[in-house]
Amino acid sequence: MKKSVEIRSLIDAITTAELYEGDYGDCITNVDAILSGVDESDRKGVPVDYLEFLADFGFGELDAAFYVDDGPVKYSSISGREIDGYDGVYVFAGNSSDVLYAFDSKNSWSVVEISSEVDGFKLLSMDFSGFILDKLRYVKGLVDWRAGN
Repeated sequence: MKKSVEIRSLIDAITTAELYEGDYGDCITNVDAILSGVDESDRKGVPVDYLEFLADFGFGELDAAFYVDDGPVKYSSISGREIDGYDGVYVFAGNSSDVLYAFDSKNSWSVVEISSEVDGFKLLSMDFSGFILDKLRYVKGLVDWRAGN
C-alpha cells in the first residue's frame, strides 16, 4: 500500500493520544468475510489498497470523527430501501455526525461522501489510498488540537 509508513505513523499517533477512546486496530484478512456485503458481480473491482489497509492496519473507531467498518455494505442495506442513483454504492466508513464514506462501484470504485443533510453524494477521491491518507491527517489534526486545548 502506498504511504504505509506514514499511515502507520498517523494511526499510532491517534491511538496513543492521551484522550483516545476508540477501539481501532483489529485486522481482517478474510476477503470473503470483508466482501460479504458486496454483490458478487461487483467483487472483482474492490480496490486492492482497501483490502490491504484492513489486513495491515485494521478497522474500528479511530475517533468520533472517523471509523472504518470491517467491510463495505450496500447503501440500500443501511437506508432500508433502494434509492435511485445509489446502485453500486458501498459504505465502508463514517463519523458520528451522520456522514458516510462509500465506494461508488459504478465510477471506478471512487470514494464518495454521503451526508444525511444533502441529496446525492459528493466525490472525494478517485482512489482509497488518497482518501485514507487525507482522512488520517485530518483526524490527527483534531487530536493535536484537542491535546493543545
